[in-house]
Formats: sequence, C-alpha cells, structure tokens
Amino acid sequence: MEYRRLGRSGLQVSSLVLGTMNFGNPTELEEACRMVDAAIDAGINLIDCADIYNKGQAERILGEALKRNGRRRHIHLTSKCFNRMGPGPNEQGNSRHHILEACEHSLKRLQTDCIDIYFLHRTDFAVPQEESLAALDQLQRDGKIRYAACSTHPAWRTVEALHLADRCGYPKMACEQPPYNLLDRRIENEILPMCQAYDLGVLAWAPLAHGVLAGKYTQAAELPEGSRGTLRNVFRERIRPEGVAVGQRFAERAKAKGCTAAQLAVAWVLHQPGITSTIIGPRNLEQLESLLPAAEVTMDAADQQFCDDLVPPGRYVTSFFNTASWMKSKGI
Repeated sequence: MEYRRLGRSGLQVSSLVLGTMNFGNPTELEEACRMVDAAIDAGINLIDCADIYNKGQAERILGEALKRNGRRRHIHLTSKCFNRMGPGPNEQGNSRHHILEACEHSLKRLQTDCIDIYFLHRTDFAVPQEESLAALDQLQRDGKIRYAACSTHPAWRTVEALHLADRCGYPKMACEQPPYNLLDRRIENEILPMCQAYDLGVLAWAPLAHGVLAGKYTQAAELPEGSRGTLRNVFRERIRPEGVAVGQRFAERAKAKGCTAAQLAVAWVLHQPGITSTIIGPRNLEQLESLLPAAEVTMDAADQQFCDDLVPPGRYVTSFFNTASWMKSKGI
C-alpha cells in the first residue's frame, strides 16, 4: 500500500480509503466487520464515514467493527455533518448548534472519543463561515476532532474559510473531498489547483462512477437489479447514456491492459496530479479484495491520452455534483 501526505496536516494516509456508505444498506454488520479487518490488513489506514450514511447506521456498524477488532488506533477515522438528521429546523446545516450536536452523536455511534478528520459535508450559504469554523475550533480544543475538512465545496468558499482561519485563529481545512472520476473532471478547473496552491489534501469520491466505469452498465435506460443506480434517485441521475458509452470503451482498454475496468478507474484517479487518495465503497469482501490491486496498476502516457480523448481535461459527460446546490450545471 502506498502512503501519501494529506496536505499540510503531515498525516500519511493510504492511497485507497475504505468508504462505508453501504454499511447498513446493503452491507450488514458481519460482512462489514470482515471488510474492515481485511482493509486494515491490506494497509488501508483511513476509513471514511458520515452521519447521513443510512441515517447513522453506517457509523454504528463501523463503531462496532472497530470495537470488535480492537484496531481503532491503527486507522484514521472520518465523519461528516451538514445533512438533515431529524425533523427539527436545527437538525441540519453548519450552524454552531448543529455541528456540536452532530459531532456528539457521531462520537457515540462510532464508540470513540475522537474523530480524526471531521468534514463539513456540504457548504451552508445560510450560515456565516465564522460560526461554522468557531464550532470546529471548539471541537478541536475539546479533543473531539483532530482536523477539520470540507467536502464538495466550491473553491472560493474553501479559500474564504482558509483566510478566516488565518484571521481568527480557527483550524484550517486539512483536505477537500470532491467527486472525481473520468466522467466528471470539473474539479481540474478550480478545486484541484486551489488545493495544490494551498496545500490541501484531496480525497476523491466515486472513482468508479457508481459502476459505470466498471463496465457494469450496457445501457442507461434499464439498470441491473441491485445496482447502485437503483438505490436512490440521486444515484440514478448519474447513470446517463453518454457515461455508459464512455464506460464501455474504458472497459475495453482495461481488458487490453490485463486488469479489470474497476481497477483501472481507481488507478486513473490515483495517477492524476494533486490527488492524495480515492475512496472505494465496496458492498462486500469480494468487491473489496478485487479493488485492492488497483493501487498497483500503472498508467503510461498512451493510457492517459486514451482517457483524455474519451473525456477531455476539465470536462464532464455526467454530473456528480448533483447534490451540490452551488453547481448549477447538472446535465451535459
């Protein structure tokens, strides 16, 4: 396993990150425990979670898995807040009230006393960033989080947060977690250059494009039963004919290289400048084990050019920013 520096934090994190969005649905406890053990055995030292994943169930399962194996200290643990977690008007967003309350709930579900990297899952334009950063500062001073971070934020908003942190003495964002795969390369326009300029780590999510780049889909109109696109409408919106066409050609390239399309999709992300790690979200142990070799797949100049011809740098054929209110372009 390769380890890379997570921005200015100095943390050395594995190039592959275990994502837990599937924990609780469809991945049940026993299978999740096996996956966590296998990931740590393979050298993965960063496990990504969020309070919204199956309404807290993913955190509960992950917490139980780490309690059973006694290996909490061997990994860095993340979680996130922002999304609605209850019916009340203040049970969402990045207010001081919600951030502090959400973190307490996450700590209990994860059965830990500290979250290593705590993300604002989305930016909240209804709350001044000074308030959000002050809450993160309190959590850090209280020893409940070690690093603050942001996910799927516009570049200007992250830079504003960095300047506010400098001015007010608040914690700086250690990394950004954006969507990034061959079907949606828009972070190359501003987000990646910003992260490189300000020395932020980048943990990319959706490297397989919900299985489209794994060659899983032959058409966008009818999805295989149980596939990611059938689970939620927000996923279904990301399965488009243009992306499926790219996925089919990409799978042919992978076959010619002697690796799976899924492995090549992960390798492509890891070969892009400015990327620290990419998050893989397997449903079961078999999928996890099939993705681990991706960290060893190499890409030469011809491979890179082939991918650039499929989807040019900075462009997209499918929007993976459809859960970000600030990204107005949702289609082609």
